[in-house]
Amino acid sequence: MLIPLDCVVCGSVDALLCGPCFAKLAQAPPLLPPPGADGARALFTYDEVGGRVIGALKFAGAHRLVRRLGPALAALAPVGSDAVTWTPATPANRRRRGYDQAELLARDLAVRLGVPCRRLLVRGRDQPQTARDRSGRTVGPRLRCRPPVPASVLVIDDVLTTGATLATAARLLRGAGATTVEVMAVAWTPPPGFDG
Repeated sequence: MLIPLDCVVCGSVDALLCGPCFAKLAQAPPLLPPPGADGARALFTYDEVGGRVIGALKFAGAHRLVRRLGPALAALAPVGSDAVTWTPATPANRRRRGYDQAELLARDLAVRLGVPCRRLLVRGRDQPQTARDRSGRTVGPRLRCRPPVPASVLVIDDVLTTGATLATAARLLRGAGATTVEVMAVAWTPPPGFDG
């Protein structure tokens, strides 16, 4: 059985994310790292086009987008990480979707970078960040660390909004022995009033 590959943005046939729509993704600007992180990067801005890509990746079962985004993420990734990890989805979201999009991104990226992918963070049963307003997201999720933690870690998330999730991850990883923590997201959400 063939699985249709319609573009998640424009609906054109034969490409999950067609070339013209991929080219429309607005490059994210240089980012200030969240507290505890040494650097932060995002592939594109969460705008109308970027939002459709993320929505498909997270909510429409389009996990195959990881293969389309992987080369661009690898080109953007910092060099020298000892391992790649990810910020885990809530257990409920993982069950509902059948996958954790950040884990798929991290595993794909680790292969492309030639470094191990390790589950260094575990998520408790808390409310998803997407269910919180912007001020509620500043608290960050309930995470715990799984040692041993290598010296240099690259943490992947799907969307960077307030940076609270990645700041929590960086704090925990540093507390467990990491000396360098770089963070990456597929999309960056501009703050209210941002005029790039």
